[in-house]
Amino acid sequence: MPARRSTEASVEAEAQKENSALPGNAVRKLEEVALEVRRLQVEEGLGTQEISTRLQVSLAVVTQLFLQSYKMTMNTPEVFKLQERIRVGGL
Repeated sequence: MPARRSTEASVEAEAQKENSALPGNAVRKLEEVALEVRRLQVEEGLGTQEISTRLQVSLAVVTQLFLQSYKMTMNTPEVFKLQERIRVGGL
């Protein structure tokens, strides 16, 4: 009987392709990252530091997404775009 191949690596690669909020080689959209930030907080119980590290987003952006204040202290979408361009090497 032939040995079965492990599909664990391919399943993990497939999951990363499906979740466009995870860091990769392309610039992400703030809306997708915001949904993933909320999911990580609610479902996995992660704090701001862990979420920031996992998604490679600055603490300032993660904090602003948690606050969802009408008195934003920064222009979060513009800061996120700039940080994404820097992260993927496009600036």
